[in-house]
Amino acid sequence: MKKILAVFLLLLFTTVFSQTQRFIYELGIMLNGKEKKMNMVLDIDKDFVKFYDYKFLEMDSISKKTGQNWQANTLSDQLIIRKANSFDNQSFHDNMYDYFVINSTDKMNWKIGTETKKADQYILQKATTNFGGREWTAWFSAEIPLQEGPYKFKGLPGLIFELSDVNNDFKYKLIKNTNIPETYSTLNFLETHYGNKPIPVSLKQYHKVKLDYYADPVKDMSNSLKNGGTVIISGEKITTQDQLDQKKKHLQNMIKQYYNPIEKDTAIPYPTT
Repeated sequence: MKKILAVFLLLLFTTVFSQTQRFIYELGIMLNGKEKKMNMVLDIDKDFVKFYDYKFLEMDSISKKTGQNWQANTLSDQLIIRKANSFDNQSFHDNMYDYFVINSTDKMNWKIGTETKKADQYILQKATTNFGGREWTAWFSAEIPLQEGPYKFKGLPGLIFELSDVNNDFKYKLIKNTNIPETYSTLNFLETHYGNKPIPVSLKQYHKVKLDYYADPVKDMSNSLKNGGTVIISGEKITTQDQLDQKKKHLQNMIKQYYNPIEKDTAIPYPTT
């Protein structure tokens, strides 16, 4: 673990002044048999807790410096907002040109063990829970009295430093912290997707959107081809419907191969054949 710069002391001496306490986690996700790593942001202010891809911060910083609207899409599909001291989550999902939000209540029942280990100057304690159809192990520090952690995970008597499921499909590790002297606005990329307001949907409705896209991911291209338009996929010019049908099957296979939902019990029911 990279050195976490005196987190507890910073929290003690800057609580009055700091409006956003930011924690950066390294996230590893197993996709199609390989681990993909990315950094994630946990922002905690007096009203809200937010979790999102670090890439959004990078693009937001460039936009502010250049005056241009640099944009990013989520790689994690783990965009979360909840009110402080609440288990009520808003999950945001981008899909092509649409942006959706799903509300859920995700209270977790933790079993706190006696096993401990040291990370830098902190003593971490082990805890386990079942959530989303997976068994999880967390390591938290009671020295940092924030009952928060990555994604929807919270409710322990201290900040979560490390978190993983039993199969190591998802692994989070706290690598950095900072305090920001104002409430950091995520309005441009989280509460909206660069001006595109989220559409409230149920889980069932969201599944239908994803399944409809899976059923024909080249629908717009097919219409363009029929109308005499030019279709290019990954640099290859498509001139016949047979070629497009082959691309369709390839895209469908890719969708399934790279789909590893963190909450297996609410997974999109893609066809198995």
